[in-house]
Amino acid sequence: MAEKNKLSSSELAPEPPLSKNMTHQKRMQIGEFLVQAGILGESDVEKALSVQKVTGGRLGSILVSLELCTEEAIRKALHDQLAVEVIDLSLIKPEPALFDLLSTDLMLKYQVIPLKKENGSLWIAMLDPYNLLALDDIRFKTDLLRLVVTTCTEADFKRFVGEHLVTGRAFEEVLRSGEFYNQAIKSLHAEEDFRDRLDFDEYETPMLAHKLKIASAESPIITLCNFFLLEAIRWQASDIHIEPYETSLRVRLRVDGHLRTILSPPKKLAAAIVARIKLMGEMDITRRRLPQDGQLSVAYEGEVQHFRVSTIPTFYGEKCVIRRLGNNTQPTGLDQLQLAPEDLDVFKKKLKEPQGLILLTGPAGSGKTTFVHAGLNYISSEDINIATLEDPVEATFFGINHVPVNKQGGITFASGLRSLLRQDPDVIYVGEIHDPEVAGIAMQASQTGHLVLSTLHTNSCVESIERLMDMGIPSYLIASSLLVIIAQRLVRRVCGNCAEPYSLSDDEVSMLGISSSQLQEATPRQGRGCKRCMGSGYRGRIAVYEFLSITREVRELIRKQAGSETILSAARDCGTRTLMEAGVEKVLRGETTPLEIRRVLMTEH
Repeated sequence: MAEKNKLSSSELAPEPPLSKNMTHQKRMQIGEFLVQAGILGESDVEKALSVQKVTGGRLGSILVSLELCTEEAIRKALHDQLAVEVIDLSLIKPEPALFDLLSTDLMLKYQVIPLKKENGSLWIAMLDPYNLLALDDIRFKTDLLRLVVTTCTEADFKRFVGEHLVTGRAFEEVLRSGEFYNQAIKSLHAEEDFRDRLDFDEYETPMLAHKLKIASAESPIITLCNFFLLEAIRWQASDIHIEPYETSLRVRLRVDGHLRTILSPPKKLAAAIVARIKLMGEMDITRRRLPQDGQLSVAYEGEVQHFRVSTIPTFYGEKCVIRRLGNNTQPTGLDQLQLAPEDLDVFKKKLKEPQGLILLTGPAGSGKTTFVHAGLNYISSEDINIATLEDPVEATFFGINHVPVNKQGGITFASGLRSLLRQDPDVIYVGEIHDPEVAGIAMQASQTGHLVLSTLHTNSCVESIERLMDMGIPSYLIASSLLVIIAQRLVRRVCGNCAEPYSLSDDEVSMLGISSSQLQEATPRQGRGCKRCMGSGYRGRIAVYEFLSITREVRELIRKQAGSETILSAARDCGTRTLMEAGVEKVLRGETTPLEIRRVLMTEH
């Protein structure tokens, strides 16, 4: 918080007296101050006053909207005019507990924001700090005799309301319109399944479990949980996070890789909400001190949406994360993966090879599983036996045998892979190669008549080769097994609804290494922000690939244990583009922005 915006109990000022004709005086005083300070001319003030007569509103906001002065100048004018401390609300981190003191309707009615409570005093920011009727009502509602009044600009107040009070409004709306959301989600798995769970652990009591079950079955809780799932489907979110804190509860969606808060329900609802989610996921609501996993399904607009539920105890209660697994009947097609046409043709040919190893690499959440499922679906047919070993199984498709890793049941990646090899498979997908044992078995399988697909967590294609060598796999075995390596990342796509052309700055051109010839044909775009993209300027994600086909020359270099730079140079001679180069192409075509490329890819170089 800036120095001038610090709230200090040692500077408690009495509430200022109300003066007559304050509205007219405010308008003239702000304008006069700005003219005397040399910030505005008299014609500027007259222009703003003319607009005010037509549209209404506060003169300061009109001056800022007309770009005649800055927000900071208005704060200075208000301070000199009202002799009241002016708060920059963008520097204030609100305490959720304070919103329980004043209702949302009251805050909007009197245009007041509670800032903090200290030593029996409540600090507030009001657009009109001289409204004595409002001050009396606030004092009555809060049962506090001492109010410390500050003020803020109208623009600050509107931004604050949009960021922090809308969630409370939405929560109230959800509770009032439960029937709408119950109809929107056609049916919920285990909606009325409240079977008794009698397996209590030593930390819980049957009475507590009974109370939780009753609370979770109440209509508002059901409505609220349905709302979370509906919002995740609407915004194509990958995860829902339900997080308890000391005095608040926060619900966030991960949309296009970024977490966004959608609601902040009262903390007292936390246990009931998590209990309701557990019941829907067929989990044990009596066990709150141990992590649990479950699954639930939602039929929405004729399609079945699957969710994986995970709970874990935290210091302030159970945190719940719900991952949206999507639709199990419509895997992504290979043509939808956005591979370069020449790379797609090579990949399709490699998928038809009788044996060998295909590797996909990248961090968690970069779309590797989606890519693999698309490839498996492409080659799936009646005469091919395809089996997968996954932890967990995120989606199932007809014609493919999905085996989940179950360490408690004795199925690990290593033991499960050995068992699958006795099931007469033609194609095997191993969820992840993370240790030398699994790597060795996968390599041997790829040499004995099986096409093996798997993933690694490395930064680039060449680093995957180094990782396999570090695991102790002989270079000759790597060279003879590998068919293709694909590194991928996901970057946010410019929102098609609010996209507009813009010019790359010199810094962006330098950062991305764009040549003058590339710049001449570039059509970069950026999103200005709209309702469809939640104001972010981005909607959805696109993949960026580095495609390394193991040619005869590259194979020989691997066998000789050549350095990564030598292998990469040979691969580039054969047409391989690095992730960065592929990302720059997306920017030049206006599909994403330099900011996204820097956020996702710049750490790689």
